[in-house]
Amino acid sequence: MSAQEVILVGTLPNDGTGDPLRVAFQKINNNFSNLFATTITTSNAYSIGNIAGQVIFETPANAFSQGIFNIRSNDPGTVDSQNITLKASINNANTNVKWTGYATTFDGTPITSYDMDIVGGNVRILVNPLRDAVLFHFISSEVTFVGIPEPGLLIQLDGYAPNNVMSTENLVDIATENV
Repeated sequence: MSAQEVILVGTLPNDGTGDPLRVAFQKINNNFSNLFATTITTSNAYSIGNIAGQVIFETPANAFSQGIFNIRSNDPGTVDSQNITLKASINNANTNVKWTGYATTFDGTPITSYDMDIVGGNVRILVNPLRDAVLFHFISSEVTFVGIPEPGLLIQLDGYAPNNVMSTENLVDIATENV
């Protein structure tokens, strides 16, 4: 992602020291492109058994600069669940991902630990279950990527159609702008 481009406006109105209109609007377009180079998604994944390194999230490394992931993992057969936030970034060669996990909360006992890597050109989030069970993982991700963004990136929950009205447990309606 490139740095913000400042438009030169000159010292006085019409003194000829500012950017020409064409250059100014190119800078504006570039600045807005940088704002919209983020995609927000949600996904569900399951891990089975206590085998380490089970993939619960995957995205192309060449379209990944940095990301924030909120993961809620739970064991549907018990009251045990945990929440964690992961912040990750990739190196310039797209060969290594560095990440930090924080804000972990537990209800019951811990059920899994997490890891991240790059394999086959993809950034992956892995779980290492601490018990032999089927675990459910809900993942909210905000990925900032390098490249040309697509205008109007779709933001919705997996499995819900656009313009759908959802509600919370307190029956507060949640809807998209187009409803």
